[in-house]
Amino acid sequence: MLERYISATDTEQNRVEVVKAALEIAKAAVGATGANSGIKSGFDLDNVINKINQLADSIQAAIDNKK
Repeated sequence: MLERYISATDTEQNRVEVVKAALEIAKAAVGATGANSGIKSGFDLDNVINKINQLADSIQAAIDNKK
C-alpha cells in the first residue's frame, strides 16, 4: 500500500513504517467484525479513518519511549 511512497528523509521513512503498522492494526480490527455486520464495519472504518493518525502517534511514542 505504501511501498512505493518515496521518503526524502529517514524520519519520513520511519513515519511511513509506523503508519503501515497502524494500518495493519486497523485492517485487523475492521476485519474482525462478523460477515453480516456491514453497518458495524462501516462504523469501524469511519472510526479508523478518524483515528489512524492517533494510532500511529501512539505506536511512535511507544517506539520512542523504548529507546
